Amino acid sequence: MKVEVIAHESGDLLPLLLGNDDMPIPAPNEFIISRRSLSPNTLVRNLRELLVLYLWLEKEKIDLDSRVRSERSFNEAEIKGGLVEFLKRDHETRRSVKKMVVTPYTFNQRLTTVRQYLAWCCDVVIGTLPNSSSEYEQIIDNKNRLLGLLETSFINAPPTNRSQKKGLNGKEIDFLLSLLNPENKKAYGRDPAVRYRNYILTMIMLYYGLRPGELLSLRVEDVEIGAISSIRVERRSPDPLDTRKPRPQIKRNGRVLPIIDPHFAKNLDTYITEWRDVLEDKSATESNYLILSDEGEPLSQSSVTQLYQLLRKKYAEDLPRHLTAKALRHSFSSHMERILRNSGIEEDKRKQALAYLRGDSSLSSQDVYIAQEVEEQANIALKKYQRDLIMEDVLW
Repeated sequence: MKVEVIAHESGDLLPLLLGNDDMPIPAPNEFIISRRSLSPNTLVRNLRELLVLYLWLEKEKIDLDSRVRSERSFNEAEIKGGLVEFLKRDHETRRSVKKMVVTPYTFNQRLTTVRQYLAWCCDVVIGTLPNSSSEYEQIIDNKNRLLGLLETSFINAPPTNRSQKKGLNGKEIDFLLSLLNPENKKAYGRDPAVRYRNYILTMIMLYYGLRPGELLSLRVEDVEIGAISSIRVERRSPDPLDTRKPRPQIKRNGRVLPIIDPHFAKNLDTYITEWRDVLEDKSATESNYLILSDEGEPLSQSSVTQLYQLLRKKYAEDLPRHLTAKALRHSFSSHMERILRNSGIEEDKRKQALAYLRGDSSLSSQDVYIAQEVEEQANIALKKYQRDLIMEDVLW
């Protein structure tokens, strides 16, 4: 069994779960089609989670449709001792070293998708039966019992250290920007066009907190340099000419972000008018994407990941081990929360401002930055209290 992604002429990507005969398995693929509003990457993950379910069904020689329709529902031993334990195991065959079990987070994701899918399977059967049918109540009872067994199988993830550092401090940011600044003769990289590209993409993520998918989806037309300069983050239909895997996407809200720093605006304009053309000339095909690879193709997410891996490795004494694109977004969010807080803006308004700037739909996702800033302010106050207390005890 495997998951295959079909690329349509329109640019839409449709993942399919194929059986051992390389033919689509109808039920899980119908379930995925009913969820087409989700991103292709999410649908691929869902099918990989359902693939584990079908591996278990195959191992136990269970026909799911027949079992759902049968009076003999899944019993507790099959679910708790069979399926749940199977979902906890690592079934990846491509790795040279296999893990015994997956992380609690991965298991909970698998269990959530499997539970949603089994509920959907039951609802499909229930929808074909008249209310007067004797099977109607039986299948509803079986469904509720099955979902109850799965609901009580979730793992409570181990507690995380909320104060664990996720972003970069001011010193680390200064070093990173100095290291990538194309005007610095000792800047990282040999090719001047690549230097400019690395500097611009890092500055955009630090200045605006863009996700890698949003950064790599930007097109030249999204940047306006002039009296009122701005960067426009815009959701678009799938691009059939974009062959990157995974294809970068803008999954959240679009927004227009002003360019305030004139020095950055000048560097961005220089990159677009001079160095981006140098990169594009290395490719046989033209592209309207803003960030291009060393070969002139649209840059991939794996290349962004690799850039920061190389920087972490080469400058381990000055850059943190957690330097990633996500860390840059976290740095932006944490610093913005501090600025908003120092401006006297109330917490609810700060959440709304952060949600807009980050392109988030949920205000609750901003809680982590609110809590982090509160914790840092509390630690500063604690240090001041202890320092003052020590000074009071000193005999002059």
